[in-house]
Order: sequence, then structure tokens, then C-alpha cells
Amino acid sequence: MTKIRNPTGPRTVVGKRRSSRNATKFGIFSKSTLLEGESRAEYESLRKAFWKSKSPGDEFEEILLDKMVSNCWRQCRALIAEGAEIRKNSEFVEFDRQQKELKEAEEITQRWYAKTRPGFVPEPVGFMWSIENPGVLERCTEILVELQQGIEATGLDLDRDGPLLEIIYGDPAKAHLRKTLQDEYSEALDTADLTEEERARPRYSTPEECKQHVLEEIGAEIARLEQYQKDREPVEFKRSDVEILRQRVPDSPGLDRLLRYASSLERAFDRMLTQYDRAQRMRKGQPPPQSDGKIS
Repeated sequence: MTKIRNPTGPRTVVGKRRSSRNATKFGIFSKSTLLEGESRAEYESLRKAFWKSKSPGDEFEEILLDKMVSNCWRQCRALIAEGAEIRKNSEFVEFDRQQKELKEAEEITQRWYAKTRPGFVPEPVGFMWSIENPGVLERCTEILVELQQGIEATGLDLDRDGPLLEIIYGDPAKAHLRKTLQDEYSEALDTADLTEEERARPRYSTPEECKQHVLEEIGAEIARLEQYQKDREPVEFKRSDVEILRQRVPDSPGLDRLLRYASSLERAFDRMLTQYDRAQRMRKGQPPPQSDGKIS
């Protein structure tokens, strides 16, 4: 019968040294190198590749190799951030341009109105022109729902509905670019207040028809805001994701500085590689590599 021997572990000096470090799962620089959200598994895979390629023979070489892994990881991060910088300046251009043009159009309209109406003072035109702010967008929808419920219950009531419309669209006497729900309400209210005699000659809508028209316009406005939110959310999510990637490189507000940062990492890596090769050759009793004449 074959006798089964219990494992005795490594017996050589090198084997015992390597075994003593088996519990070190990650490099000594990994804790400071890895940022939240970055993959430890990918970092360890990169580290193993360096170990397999360079076969460090003592602790000093291992420290140098760990520094090289950390540097290489930062270079990868710089490339990701470079891509994010480019995406930031390209992906959101059309969406941002549309929002900017809408605001500029409102400002132009108010400036024109100020020139043709002595004494006119341009003022903010209400929440509706700031719906790029998620809180403002949500509040606009809430007010529209409140307006809708009031009209459904008791019909058009300017004393109740007017202040709500003014919060959303601003002072109705102030200029604005496009026809709004506030304008639709005003026209419907004027029609609903006509006498039966005035209503008899031309075909005007009845008060009930005016009420339903306003309710339809409110429904359409709520639907428009909901669609705007749906269109904006993925854009803002991607914008946030890109911004996170950009911020992973310290002090890099622009692509030029980012590229300088990447270049400095490459130079540092080359110096560490030279230092590592020199240390490994000296440990093995080999002559150091010939200098190329460059001062590191």
C-alpha cells in the first residue's frame, strides 16, 4: 500500500520566501491606487501579468514592480479620462445647444419688448423656463396637476387658477416667445364669459367646451414635461458618468493638462523599468545595462 505523506510546504529558501508572502493578495500600492468603483480583480490580473513577466527575486524588486503596476494602472485611467473629456465636448453639444437657444430666444423677445414698450422691465418668466432644474420641473408638474384638479371640480376660476399659472409662466403681461397654456386659459376664460347674445352670432365654444379645452391643454403640457424628463434623464445620467470618469485624474480641467499628466506617467514608468532591470541584473551578478547617455 502506498503511504500518503502530508505536505511539508516549500523547502528551498526562495520557495519559503515566496510562500511567506502568499497572504498578500494585492500589491502594497493597490490601496492608494484603486479608486472607488475600480475593479480590484482587474488590478490583480494586471499585477499577476507583471509578476509572470518579470519574476521578482527579492522584496526590493517586488516593491519596484508594485510601483510599476500602480503607474500602469494610472496610465489606463488617464486614457479613460481622456475619452471622457472628448465625450464631454461632443456628446452633449446638440442637447445643450437646444436648451441655450430656447433661453436666448426668450431673452431676445424680452429685449425687443423693452424697446417697444416704455417702462417695461424684463423679469423672469416663470418656472417653465428653468425646467432643466429637476426640482423646478417636478414643481411645475405638481402645480399643473393641482390646476387640473381644481378645474375638473368647479370649472375655470381666475382667482384660483391665475396665481398658479403665474408661478409657472410668469406675469401674463410680460413678453414671451411662444403661446403658452396661460394664453390658452385666458382665451378660453374670455370665451366662457361671453353672454348668450354675444355667443349666438359667431360660433363660440360653450363654457363647458372651454373648460374641456383647457383640461386638454393641461394634459398636453403635463405630457410634454414628462417627455422632456424622459429625454433629459439619460443625457444627464451619461453626463454624470462622464464627469466621474474625468474627475478620476487629479487636477485635469482640460485635455492639454490631461495629456501632460499621461506623459509624466509614461516617463516615470520608463525610469522605474530601468531601475528594476538594473536591480535584477545586479542581484544575479550580471553587469548593469549600458547607459544611453540620457539623464533620468
